[in-house]
Parts: sequence; structure tokens; C-alpha cells
Amino acid sequence: MLRSPEACACPIQEVGPSMAGSCPNQYLLFMTILEAFVNSRCDLADPCQRITSREDLDDSYDFIVAGGGTAGAVVAGRLSENPQWKVLLIEAGGDEPTASSVPAWVTAYWGREETDWMYYTEPQEKACLEDEGKCYWPRGKMLGGCSVINGMMYQRGHSADYDAWAVNGAAGWSWFDVLPYFLKSEDNKEIGRGISGQYHNTGGPLPVQKFRYAPQFAHDVVSAAIEIGYLPTSDLNGETITGFTIAQTMSDGSRYSTARTFLRPGAKRDNLHVLLNAHVSRVIVDPVLKKVQSVEYIKNGETKTVRVNKEAILSAGTLNTPQILLLSGIGPKDTLNKFNIPTIKELPGVGQNLQNHVGLEMKFTLNKLAEVPELNWATAMDYMLKREGPLSGTGLSQLTGIVNSKYASSGGRDPDLQFFFGGFYAGCGSGDIIDPESDLSDKREVSISGINLHPRSRGYISIRSVDPLQPPVMQPNYFLDEHDLDVLVEAGRIAYRLANSTILREKYGMTPSEEHGTVCQGGGVNPTDEFFKCLAKHHTAPENHQVGTCKMGPESDPMAVVDMELKVHGIEGLRVVDASIMPTVISANTAAPTIMIGERGAEFIRIRHQRSKNKPGDVANRFGDDTDTNASGNYASNEGDNGNRWTFGDYASNEAKDDKLTNNHDFHAWDHRWKPWEKNFHTNRQWDQKNQYFQPNNEWYKHQVPSQTQNYENSR
Repeated sequence: MLRSPEACACPIQEVGPSMAGSCPNQYLLFMTILEAFVNSRCDLADPCQRITSREDLDDSYDFIVAGGGTAGAVVAGRLSENPQWKVLLIEAGGDEPTASSVPAWVTAYWGREETDWMYYTEPQEKACLEDEGKCYWPRGKMLGGCSVINGMMYQRGHSADYDAWAVNGAAGWSWFDVLPYFLKSEDNKEIGRGISGQYHNTGGPLPVQKFRYAPQFAHDVVSAAIEIGYLPTSDLNGETITGFTIAQTMSDGSRYSTARTFLRPGAKRDNLHVLLNAHVSRVIVDPVLKKVQSVEYIKNGETKTVRVNKEAILSAGTLNTPQILLLSGIGPKDTLNKFNIPTIKELPGVGQNLQNHVGLEMKFTLNKLAEVPELNWATAMDYMLKREGPLSGTGLSQLTGIVNSKYASSGGRDPDLQFFFGGFYAGCGSGDIIDPESDLSDKREVSISGINLHPRSRGYISIRSVDPLQPPVMQPNYFLDEHDLDVLVEAGRIAYRLANSTILREKYGMTPSEEHGTVCQGGGVNPTDEFFKCLAKHHTAPENHQVGTCKMGPESDPMAVVDMELKVHGIEGLRVVDASIMPTVISANTAAPTIMIGERGAEFIRIRHQRSKNKPGDVANRFGDDTDTNASGNYASNEGDNGNRWTFGDYASNEAKDDKLTNNHDFHAWDHRWKPWEKNFHTNRQWDQKNQYFQPNNEWYKHQVPSQTQNYENSR
């Protein structure tokens, strides 16, 4: 362990597996030394606020949260702000590794059993054909979940997304309703510098700003987009929701996962217990009363249970939450009967309505630019000393564009295409400084992925067996609806026009990579529609924005799993709080909306069970003195309060702000600000209406249950 240049208040311990193992062998020495430097920095290691696994659990807890991922960390952190409540968080993985704090190492923990669920879809007939039809879905298996391994992009989606939820049955989830819960978490560092305070907030726990470094090529792509007719925007979460931009991210020189943001400030709370490396297998429900009694989990091969006093909250994610429900006897009766699971509550929608953004990946060669590692000793020191340089960003993945295809809704307020970029990564290196003009034999390559934001195809999640440790069946049914491919043809044509813009063609010599897509006919200077459809099928960009498998909706909706307060229909004391409750996928990255869902879910629970919002003079903390008042900073206002008010979860320690966030009907002070975002929108999204993909008797629904004898290896 290398000594930190500053003295840490607590001893530093290395957390998680080494990232150096994700790099090629020729880089191992330099990367091992660099990682040792990273692990010794107090601000990155955060030794005083690290979560410690609680092995000697109490017999019961008021709230048990299953899954410490993007949403679960928010829920557990928020609920534990009330010192009267005992909260247990059960996480299948370990703590997030120290090295994951470095933005450039975004993929270092993909494809590793300790930190990734290593999920693959069922073989697809029309997608991921380059990989025998099996699409890889990296999913974070550690505290913070996917917020530890994603690109950190802060995107909320658009007003039309949430207004469509409300119009189609999810009353109380319009844009006007959800906006305060985005603002509650946010601490935007760039208001007044291209970011409007009309749409953003400060004072929350989550820092939001652009990375401190972006390659020059990223700026030139924005210029190229202007040339082909797409205006730039400084904020896709503001008034201008289309255009190309270098996006804001959830970072402040280093990654801010939800575990770092919401859990660590409460690490020393006596009422918050976290159990790591324990797999929640099911919730146990009284079959007569239909009330949750306990949560079952597996730790070190031993199955145990812990009692629930108030509620169990499933935050295991879009893929694992329906698996837990099915193993608990809650779901489609046919599936439960297939595996001889007693039916506690028949809910046909459990596992159904799986949606994910999907697109095509296109590769381009920059013939005038050599492939030179972004990471060397000089750029490494930029990061170690100032948290700047290539390590402080994610290369081109911070660049994005959202546009309307010819298939998008009229009015331009519901765009259906997003572009992601890849290249210029500083993930691995040997430390050597190489002259970029010395050798052009190895030319630099970049990728552009065009993504359909409004997929019509629907899939499902099911169980493979009654063994909770086996991965679920994941069938996205990519491109089941031909319309999804038609939209991607538009994406391909826009990407080719972008690559052929004057600045990218003349400055970089950008051309389609010759070896990419050779299996597809009709390429060349003027590609055909069939060429782009073939690219989408073979070089699929499956994304990792899975939602919808525990759909939110009224009890009258036969496919709804939870109500508008995220309570599971027909079961007392059970909620789902994660991305699986989204009725339809939003038109952007899903991390920030999932945090919003976590905030709102915690608020629903708090309102239901909180005894008092008065001064705590007559409300004792039944877990002893509040020893972490200062350790938590201003994270929880009831811990670092000035004694004049009693609130939960308001980072500004402001009762008035709390009322603003919890009262969904009293927004008069904001009316003049939000006129442009009212519900007068137009949409042609066909899934908002009754169509074939929501009918239980159609193909995608009928064949949801695989044979019990199906070879497990076929899905890996």
C-alpha cells in the first residue's frame, strides 16, 4: 500500500478485486502501480465511510431492502435517516471497489464474477448474431449496482415520457409529479454556465456536472452535427431536449455511485445494517392474510430468514426482482404451476413487458490519427494530482445526441433516436508516452451506436428452475416488431452523414471501417436500408436500460404488478422500488430516473409509516445516541440538524423544501416556470394503446416458460 500524500482520518483498506486484471498482460506492471496510487488516496478510498457487512443480524427489522443497487441504495439510505426505524439492506455482492471511482475505468469490472452478474439473453433470432444470438447484459453485482459500472450520464428523459405514463394509467407520475424528486437528489455544479437553474437544483447529495476532460474529437463531433443540421445543446435536461452535446454526468472528478452518495454518509448509523454477499431468494408471505412475514436469503450456502415488521422492499432490478417474486409464489399462475410453486397471488404481469433500448453499432476509422494510448505517466499524474485529464472522463462515451427520426411524434418533443460514441478510452496503458504522429500504421478507430429510444418489441423475464442462484430466463425479443429496424435505418444514415461531414472527413479522414459489417450486403458509399438492418442484427447495440418487468398501473390493468405507490397488488407490506416498475422505457439513459424512483419510493414509505415531523424532544432514538451527526455531514437533516426542525431526507435541512417535494398538488410558485412542460403533448407511440404486444394470448406471452430440461449453458 502506497502512502497517501495527505493523512487519512481512518486506515485505508483495499476494497474489491483489482482492476489491473482487466488490462492486457503487457500493461500489468504500470496498471498495478497506478492502481496502488489510486487505492491510497483518501478521497477515492473514502475509508471513514466505508460500509461494513453486519454478519450478526437482529431477529427482525422494520424495513428490509433486497438489493443495494442503483435504487436500493437510495431507499435504504433514505429510510435509515429516521433513527426510529431499523433498516436492513441485503446485497448479493460486496462493497464497490476503490478503483471503480476512476471514471475512465468504467468497464474494468464488467465480465467478472465478483462484480458482474454475467447475464446473457436467450439466443435471439434477429439480434447479436455476431455472438450466436446471445446478447451480453453487464449488471453490477455490488453495492451501487449498475451505478458503479455505467457511463455516469445524467439524463432524465423528457416530459412526454412521464406524461404518457400518467395518461396510460400511472396517475400521479406525470413530469410535473416526478420533477421534484429529480431536483431533490441533484447538486448541479454548472448552473449559470450553460445550465439553467430553472430546470436544475443545488444542495442535493449527487454532484452533477460535465467530466473535467473530453477529447477534442468529441467537440468536433458536435461541430459536425451542426454542419448536417442538428443544433447543439448545452443541456438535454433543459428546454432544448434534442441536439448533440457533451453530457453532464454524476461525478466530481470521480464516480458517484448511489452507494457512495446515499449509503456511505449513513455508514455509522446504529439503525442501518448492511449484509453483503447474501442472495435474497424469496419473500415469505402469509398465504391467508397475504401479508409479508419475512425475507429469505442465502449466505455461504446456508439459507436463513429474517422477520419484517413493516415492509419488505424489492430493489433487485428489472431482471432479478421478478425472479424473486416468482420464487415467492407471486406471478403468472402457469409459470408457478410449471415449477410447482404454490400460488400466493396470481399477477400475470410479473416478468412481462420487458423493454430495453436497442440499436446498431457502426465502426469508423480515423485515417489521419494514430491509435495511441490515452493513458501514460503524464496523464496519470494529471489525475492523481488534480483529478483532471483522460482518467477523469470516459473518452467519447460522454458525447451523445438525441434527435427525431422521420418516425418520431409530430411536434419534436418526443425524440426517438439517441447516439452513443466509443473510443479515446484511457482504461489501460503501459505508461509510455508515444508521439501520436510517429506511426500511422495502426489507425485509431471509433464507434457510433444509433439507439431506438421507443422500441415496440416486448420481451419477458422468467425463471429457469426453483434454484434462486440460477440466472433468470431473459428473452428481450429484439426486433420482434419490424418498426424497430426501420427506425435504426434512419440512425445509420444520420451516423454516415455525420462521419462524412467536412470537419470529420478532412481533419480526421473518417471513413467506415472496412472490416466491419462485411457479412452484410449493400454497404459502400450509399448503403441500402437492408445493409443497416443487417448491421443491427449482427452488430447489435443491446444497451443496458432494461425496464418494465413489474409494471406500475391500477389494479384494473391485468398486467400491472404494483400500484402508483409501488405496492405489490394484493400483498400487504411488499413494494417494488427499481426500474422494473416503469410502464415504458424513458427516452434516455435510465440511471437518473431510477434514482428518482428510489427517492419517490422512499418518500411513499416514509409518509405511510413516519410517526412525527415535529422536534424530536419527545421522540427518542431507540438505537442509542446519534453518533454520526457530523460524520454524515448534511446528508440527513435529522442527524445534523440545528435543533430547530425535524425532517428526514432533506439535504438543505429545510422544512419548506420538504413540503414542496412531498406535496404533489401545491406547485403554484412553479407554475410560471413549467408552462412549456405541461401535458399538451402529441405522441404516436403505439405501445401506449392496446396492441398485440400487450395481449396475453399472443406469441411473446404464451411461450414465456422454458422447459425445465433446457440446457442452462445455452443462455450464457
